[in-house]
Parts: sequence; C-alpha cells; structure tokens
Amino acid sequence: MRRDARVSPTLASATPEEAAAGWTARLDKGPLSASEQQALQNWLDQDRRHKGAFLRAKAIWQASGRLSALHGPAAPPIAHTTPLPPLPRRRFFAAAATTALLLAAPKPQGKANSLYVTANGVSAPLHTAFGTITLDCYSQLKMGLESSRLVAGRCCVLGRTGMIVKAGNLIFAPQGRLLLSCSPTQVTATSISGSVRLRRHHSNEWWTLNAGSQISLTGNLPPEVRSLLPEEMATQNAWSLGLLEARDESISSIVGTFNRYNQRQLHVSADFANRKLTGVFNLNQPEVFAMAAQTILGARLTQTPQTLLLY
Repeated sequence: MRRDARVSPTLASATPEEAAAGWTARLDKGPLSASEQQALQNWLDQDRRHKGAFLRAKAIWQASGRLSALHGPAAPPIAHTTPLPPLPRRRFFAAAATTALLLAAPKPQGKANSLYVTANGVSAPLHTAFGTITLDCYSQLKMGLESSRLVAGRCCVLGRTGMIVKAGNLIFAPQGRLLLSCSPTQVTATSISGSVRLRRHHSNEWWTLNAGSQISLTGNLPPEVRSLLPEEMATQNAWSLGLLEARDESISSIVGTFNRYNQRQLHVSADFANRKLTGVFNLNQPEVFAMAAQTILGARLTQTPQTLLLY
C-alpha cells in the first residue's frame, strides 16, 4: 500500500488539474488496484474542485479518442535525421491532442520542380541530395540542383554537409535542424539542433550559429544574435511538428493561428476572446481545441461543417 501511495498521481505539490490528468492517464492503462481506487476516492472527497477537474480531464481524453476514431489512423510521422529537443511537459488537457501531421503537397509552379508554394497547410518534406526542407503554410521555396532559396514565409531544414539554403541576403550551410523565415524586410534563422554556418551574399566572412541561437538580419543593418530559452525553442519549432504551442495566450490569438492552417474556421465571442490558455494543440484539429476550450473555460460550442463557434 505504501508503494501505491508513493507513485500516486495526487502528489501534494500537484494542482487539481495536474492530479486529475495523472489519474486519467492511469485509468487509461487499465483497472485500478484496490489501494489505488481508495486513493482516488480519498482525493475526490478532499475538495469539490477535485471532482470538477477529474470530470474535465476525462471528458477531454474521451473527446480526443472519439475524434481520432472519426478521422481514421494518423498520418505517419516524418523521420528526422537529427535528435529533437523534447517539448516541455504541459498540462494534460493540451497534451491529450494527437500530434500527427496532416501533410500538404506543395504545388510546383513555373518551371518543373523549381518553385513550390503552400496554402493553408504544412508541406510534406521536400527531399534534396543533402537533406529535407518542410514549408510552413503560405510559403514559397525555389529549389535548384545546387541550392534552394526561401522566397517568402517559413521553412524547416534538416541538412547535412553539402546543404545550401538562401534567404534574402544570407546564405546558410546547415548541419542539423534549422528554422528559417523570410519577409521583404527581414530574415530570421534559428538553430534547433546541430549548427549552421552562414554568410552574406558577396561576402567571404562566415559566422557559426550553434543550437539554441537565433540571428535576425534587417536590410543592411548589423545582424542581431541572441540565445533562446528551451521554452522559446519549443514554441518556435512547434509548427514544423504540426503543433501549436500556446503559453498563456489569448483565445483570439490561438484561433487566429488555427484559421491560418485550416479550411474549417474557428470563431469566438467577445466574452471569451481575451481568456487565456496554455498548452500544446494539433494544428490540424481545431475540433479538439474547441472541445478543450469548451470544457476548460465553460464555453458553449456550435458546429457546422465549415465553422466552429465558441461563445
């Protein structure tokens, strides 16, 4: 009995939501032992908030499972050639969403296999002789035999020796995982793992960007380099894994991101627009997010084939 108590999800330092998540995950593995059942009942009887947290956690777990069944088996994950830093632990209600990517095939335009364009979806990996490039939604990539150029938007590069990627006035030679974004006025590169060498066009001066560092270049101004916290890296890397990572973010902001990636649009009333959530959600499953917001925030949810309304 002491052994069961020691591994019980209801640690003294856990919040009601964290403890409820632990119990829900434990129940999913199989029946409770007699001592575990008694520990759960004791925890539920301690505080009426515990019962509410437990019911919410079970509802979200079950909702996620039903949606997975409705949508069929998950898409196969992308094989990464370099190890990825694990995402920080989050409360269960957000982590319960499946993390499979819904891969969109980018459309080649212009010359064959030269310019790739994405709409509202993350692309499948584009294979080169020296690695892969994955495009974010609403992005453009020009691919050649010797190098590739990010024309607009964002991409994730998994490169090895020989990979060359250009963006704006910068040339990159990544050996590892690199996030790259490009706008008419700025280029930003973040090294997630491994390292990347880079230089300006028409310059022989190379810089090295190690994992956890980010460089931004605006016009002809000196580059800005900074180190990222692990949480920042996870947030910036999330889209390339098919995830949305929110950290005390408003519902309206989260909804805006979902709507960039999905044809089925989310709408939220003014009463809930400024409410905040923290968690990790699947970019391609606005339904799961809407059910989580409904359960956690007490919102009402109205659905049509094209829209999801939280109010």
